[in-house]
Amino acid sequence: MSIGDGREGKIRAALAKGQLGGKLSGLSLPRQIVTIALWPLLEQVMSFICSSTSLILATGMSDDGVVKEQLASGIGVTSYVMWLGFLMQGAVGMGATAIVSRMTGAHRFGEANYSSNQAATLGFLAGSLSSVLMYVTAEFLVTRVLDLSGFAQEVALRFMNIGCWVAVFSGVVFSVNAALRGAGDTRTPFFIMLAVDGLNVVLSIFLVYVCGMFVEGLALGMVAGMAIAAVILIFILARRTLQMHRFLQNSPLDAYAASRGPSFVPPLFLDLHSMPPDWGMMARILKIGLPQAMEVGGIWLIQIYVLHVISRLGDAAVGAHTIAIRIESLSFLPSFAIGVAGASLVGQYLGSGSVRLALATIRKCVIYSVLFTGSMGVIFYLFPEFFVRIFASDSPGLMAVAVPVVQVFLFAEPFYAGMLMIKMCLRGAGDTRRVMYVSYVCMGVIRVVCLMIWNHFHPESLTLTGIWYLIVADLFVEYVILEFMLHDLKWARRKV
Repeated sequence: MSIGDGREGKIRAALAKGQLGGKLSGLSLPRQIVTIALWPLLEQVMSFICSSTSLILATGMSDDGVVKEQLASGIGVTSYVMWLGFLMQGAVGMGATAIVSRMTGAHRFGEANYSSNQAATLGFLAGSLSSVLMYVTAEFLVTRVLDLSGFAQEVALRFMNIGCWVAVFSGVVFSVNAALRGAGDTRTPFFIMLAVDGLNVVLSIFLVYVCGMFVEGLALGMVAGMAIAAVILIFILARRTLQMHRFLQNSPLDAYAASRGPSFVPPLFLDLHSMPPDWGMMARILKIGLPQAMEVGGIWLIQIYVLHVISRLGDAAVGAHTIAIRIESLSFLPSFAIGVAGASLVGQYLGSGSVRLALATIRKCVIYSVLFTGSMGVIFYLFPEFFVRIFASDSPGLMAVAVPVVQVFLFAEPFYAGMLMIKMCLRGAGDTRRVMYVSYVCMGVIRVVCLMIWNHFHPESLTLTGIWYLIVADLFVEYVILEFMLHDLKWARRKV
């Protein structure tokens, strides 16, 4: 028997001890990962199509190459402004995933459902605050922090004046989707996000081409799509409520689940009695999620500084940077889906008491992600013009700057995939604080300090491609540190 066979034998033995319920019951670990990851993968594909359509619609508003650069630059920076607004929503979602997955694995379904309803309320509050934050800060960030041309600034501000209000609805959608994924239900979030992205694309095309609206049409399409999807999500949960009340007949949820057998997992549903703010539970959610919000906030500040430096290279550099990020995201569609599965399974296995399976889950997720994303890096290196031409076919300036950056993905993808996977799985275990420290230290030293020194002493040699190679160095260091963190098992002892 080979060493690999022995390892698989131990995993199968552990599966028998840490048995999960629902659709995961009786499945091997790889099949569990695939079962959960399938719907997030389709969700990410739709999200990529939606975001790419918005960029293509924006750059298609003019036939002039210089104007295309300004449109790509203006729309590109809006994603950074909206990133700031979504910090609190991400914190709520991460806390909801960690708690719901752990409670589901421990068969404490009443607490899992209560947590999901509290997450919905907290998500609405966080989303409303996010909208106000984006509206207030957009002008300062676009006109004072970033060095864009006047037209690019106008494009960004006209989009943000409407687009910032999407957070009111996305706060609810993202928080509830995160709770559903924590319980192992990735199918429902897929259909919700399918509605979000599908409506976004259809409404944006209608408003831009039929109604003749400018970038306001893109923003309004995004807000309307998210609002309609939020209504659909509430309707689905309310229908589940009626079904569960018929089955429960005033008995506790945990008792009802126990009567259905150890493999039964009840669906999360809307409970009006669980929705009024419980500050204790909300604090519990935020205790897990806030370190991620602080991490993402720190990353946002770092990215804004990097974008500030890039903006001084001209609109073509900012537009090419935006296009490169969009292309790179294509390679991470499966990786993110695998990460969602990993985060959910790690939390559930820790809840069931199986640290061995939690660690095995992380290892397999890293391997799957690196293999696929590394292969995409090779394709990007060999055929960069094909991908860049999708967004910048009529702009030689964008093509010239973006193509060398896309080829850098050959070196970035494997480390990014491994780093992303470990981070998502550790967050699923509730170990968000140490992940935050790794991001702060590595990105702060490499992306900020090193770039600052380079920009100060040798600004004439600064290029967008060079900045991306600096990012590759950061990804490598982060991946190495996170690999060491897996071995100490402190993440497995984290209480949520």
